[in-house]
Amino acid sequence: MSKKVDSFYSIKWCLLLVCSNIFSQTVIYKSDFAFDNFKSDRLLASIIMAGDNVLFNASNQKVYCIAKKHGKINWEIDAVINSEIVPYPYNNTFFYGKYNNGVPRIAQFNLDTGEKIKDLPFTSLNTVPFFLNSIMYCTALADGGMLVAYNMDENKIIWQKNIGFGVDVKPVYLKDRIIVNAEDDNWFEIGYDGNFLKAKSKKHIYLDTTQVFIKKYKFLTHDSKEITADFLNKNKLLNSDYQTKATDNQTFILSENQLLILGNNKKKVLQLHLEKEFPTDDFSTDTYRSILAIQTESVWFCYQNFLIQYDFIKKKCLRKVILTPWNPHQIVLENRTIWLISKNDGQLYGLDFEPNQQTSDKIKAIADYYKCTEPDSKKIEAAKAAPEKLKNN
Repeated sequence: MSKKVDSFYSIKWCLLLVCSNIFSQTVIYKSDFAFDNFKSDRLLASIIMAGDNVLFNASNQKVYCIAKKHGKINWEIDAVINSEIVPYPYNNTFFYGKYNNGVPRIAQFNLDTGEKIKDLPFTSLNTVPFFLNSIMYCTALADGGMLVAYNMDENKIIWQKNIGFGVDVKPVYLKDRIIVNAEDDNWFEIGYDGNFLKAKSKKHIYLDTTQVFIKKYKFLTHDSKEITADFLNKNKLLNSDYQTKATDNQTFILSENQLLILGNNKKKVLQLHLEKEFPTDDFSTDTYRSILAIQTESVWFCYQNFLIQYDFIKKKCLRKVILTPWNPHQIVLENRTIWLISKNDGQLYGLDFEPNQQTSDKIKAIADYYKCTEPDSKKIEAAKAAPEKLKNN
């Protein structure tokens, strides 16, 4: 009897894998670095993809370049302190912060060897840089929070503007201008030549001694529509911790309990209440949350240790991958591989969230064996008529 029960549940589980959207994971890589006095609540680390490699800013004052294909460590450099600083790849180099004679400096490194190429004339890179020919535009600390235009060939700052705490907000880099945050909800426009542009606004502030016209809003959508505090308040997002990501056609806003997708002119495509759609008994405000990838009709995001692919056109969940065993600190999704830093041990993991071929074939075979088919009405009628034919004969 027990064998039959076990077989029944084995079949039931296999069919569940076929019919449900829950996918298992296979660990294909795990780092094994030594961390002194590791504490998960004080974890400082980051990862970023750089071609065929992963740059891992680990919680042991080291940055590692790890080959994705076989997990080989190509090189390592000293980071001096633990931080959440993300290395920024550029062509066959990357930018990262180091100390130079006791002074913090951003430096450019060779991606193949990890060797330093040169020090840059500012303390930190605070948002993802934008490159136009040989000029790097970025927000950086250089005698305060600055918007900087830096000539990489000549290793010098062409121009810089004081933006204070706006240094931590990524500017919007458009074809003919840059839209920049100057603290709070104040945004101004500037040309790539460093000249301020006049906005259609009577409001202004002073940056140093220069009068600058500004507009007040939280952020811009993909089609440059202003999202204000009133808009966020109406959608119950104003006092929440949210993040945004945009494509050419939609703007995505992810908060602690909802996913809001806007089309052109701020038209709502989807407003998904996450706690109702993906309930959990272990809700926590400390879990990792991020929009990871956006496709034509679906979005990948992490919520309450679930990696979720959601079809925002048909309004249904396509996949839900459980990541609770790893308790992610950060995730990067690349095709069918999940790269993550675990809060449990600070290590870097690579996970394959698709079934391997052997498992996939086994599940399909079981599903085919127990598949129900519609009755053939012609065969049924023929079977009923057969006894009558025998009698007549």
